[in-house]
Amino acid sequence: MSSRAKGKRQRERERRQRRELRRIEQREGNSAAAFGRRATANARSAADPICGVASPTIDPTLLWYIARTKPRMGERALQALQAANVVTYQPRTSEVVVRRGRRVIRRTPMLLRTVFIGVADANHLDEAKAAPGVAELVCYPVQDASLEGNIAGPVLKPARLDALGLQRFVGRIAQGEIAEPVGIKVGQSVIVREGPFASFPAVVEVVLPNDRLRVAVSLFGRPSPVDLGIAEVQTL
Repeated sequence: MSSRAKGKRQRERERRQRRELRRIEQREGNSAAAFGRRATANARSAADPICGVASPTIDPTLLWYIARTKPRMGERALQALQAANVVTYQPRTSEVVVRRGRRVIRRTPMLLRTVFIGVADANHLDEAKAAPGVAELVCYPVQDASLEGNIAGPVLKPARLDALGLQRFVGRIAQGEIAEPVGIKVGQSVIVREGPFASFPAVVEVVLPNDRLRVAVSLFGRPSPVDLGIAEVQTL
């Protein structure tokens, strides 16, 4: 092979190497910028509270009642009510749990087997009451005066709710639904899971942004501060 051909191939290899280096630098620059944006957006502490959902609007044109669902059939009842065009509202509470180093918001019903329903009229209410999974409506006793000559006595009548009062109740729940983190607190004893201090006992001193912790690891009877991620410790 002539020296000219060798020189041409060498120059081509160098050009390919320079192009590859530029692509690598560009990818690394984009990754660093994206990481910086994520770090800025996620610069929060594992101990930060999480505000609840926005307050839903209670339609004042509907008739609102309280329904109780059958045991272990809450989800089925909600689906059946929604299929019947019944508006439902189920107050829930929230808490933040830490699983494998990640914050997870867990929402659970506040009132056991209880759901608020909004219907258009009495026939719609009967349809909601007959929905699968619905056990009963919350009622109150009244004197039966519907038919003349009947023996007077109390009967159960579905308790209708005031829409404005229910809206205030819903708003209070939404405003007060602040979930406090569960599992990681200052002063809590933990065990280091990873790194050079694995299996060492420690105490959480500070909860840092980006789900980081500063713990005091016991070394030779003296506490030594160490910064770790939440996934690197295990609560006792």
